[in-house]
Amino acid sequence: MTKKIILAVAILGFTNTFAQQGTASPYSFYGFGDKHFKGANEIKSLGGLAVYRDSLHINTLNPASYSKLQTTTFSMGASYKGTTLKNQNSSEKVSTGSFDYLALAFPAGKVNVAAGIMPYSFVGYNIQNIGTDGDFTEARQYQGDGGLNRAFLGLSYRINKNFSIGVDGGYFFGKVENSLTKFITDNGEGVAIERGSKHIDENKYSGFAFNAGLNFEQPINNKVSLYASATFSPEMKLKNDQTSTTSIVSYNSAGNLTEFDTRKVQANNDRMLLPMNYSIGAGVGNHLKWFLGAEYTATQTSKYNSFYQYDNAHYNDYMKIGLGGSYTPKFNSFTSYFERMTYRAGINYENTGLVLKNEEIKGINANVGLGFPVGGRVGFNSNINIGFEYGQRGNTNMGLIKENYYGINVGLSFNDLWFQRRKFN
Repeated sequence: MTKKIILAVAILGFTNTFAQQGTASPYSFYGFGDKHFKGANEIKSLGGLAVYRDSLHINTLNPASYSKLQTTTFSMGASYKGTTLKNQNSSEKVSTGSFDYLALAFPAGKVNVAAGIMPYSFVGYNIQNIGTDGDFTEARQYQGDGGLNRAFLGLSYRINKNFSIGVDGGYFFGKVENSLTKFITDNGEGVAIERGSKHIDENKYSGFAFNAGLNFEQPINNKVSLYASATFSPEMKLKNDQTSTTSIVSYNSAGNLTEFDTRKVQANNDRMLLPMNYSIGAGVGNHLKWFLGAEYTATQTSKYNSFYQYDNAHYNDYMKIGLGGSYTPKFNSFTSYFERMTYRAGINYENTGLVLKNEEIKGINANVGLGFPVGGRVGFNSNINIGFEYGQRGNTNMGLIKENYYGINVGLSFNDLWFQRRKFN
């Protein structure tokens, strides 16, 4: 019965992955949009570290981590975010939600296998701008939605007791739509021109990319081990089919926007860049007891400058530094539920690489989380993980927008021996 419930929830989540509003950030106008965290929510709560691995949770940041899993593990997550957008003159509050991931991993002989689907990026903004030039006032509305998704299949192999390697093959697909609607008012006559224009660029992306990982674990003594990891994703290009549509628009008596005289142009197929990415991490800990780690991540987003041309905007390389840890007082306690709970915390700082009006867009993010074990098999418990985050990104210099946000995320991790052969009938 439990497996049927899991399957039903999984199908619901899979359906919702392709129709959701995961961001309301004006910065999602640039590139592929806001890049979504590609790990499980319990990993996010301890700083989003690819170096972390254990036998109960899928760490999709590093495919080498799958080799640590001892049971079939099913993982899924969703999140909610509330954001305050602020410039020098005003502020506005918005909220968004997303289905974050769906993944399954299991041992298969000498290798462990993982597969799943998750968002890669979100586009979602609605910006209005009004400017005056002589007797004319021009109102512009910029809107965007969509994003990319990533479906992956990964393999992990444990070379010896210290080293594990792994690789993910991912298929990227999705659609991004950006539109600009313009209306002009004649201030001299005081009469609004009834008609305006609307231009829509629709981009459909598809293609493959790869991510390789390495994990190292070395016991220092009977209680403490040293951990290290590295991941690498080579530069890849996605197929891009673009369609541009231009229409004459007007508002009817009910205030609804109508479009006519629409002209559609199918642009030539092009290739868009997924830049090279790598991470290096290290940590110390006692397996299923405590862990403390740090990680550096970099992406060669400066390569975007050859593909995207913006006014007053360009890219430097992306970088992120993360710190985090977890603590479980006594994972196999029979007397105290709170001792079997896991407590997590993490913080990270990032430079997004995006530069607007010579201002670098940077951010800082802090997370805390709790893991609640469920089920009766001590040491192989399924668990519910709840995380809380708070952060900020950007600034109000040069007329830019600062984002202050908080978030709540939930992750479910189910563990079972689905594929073991029965020894007794």
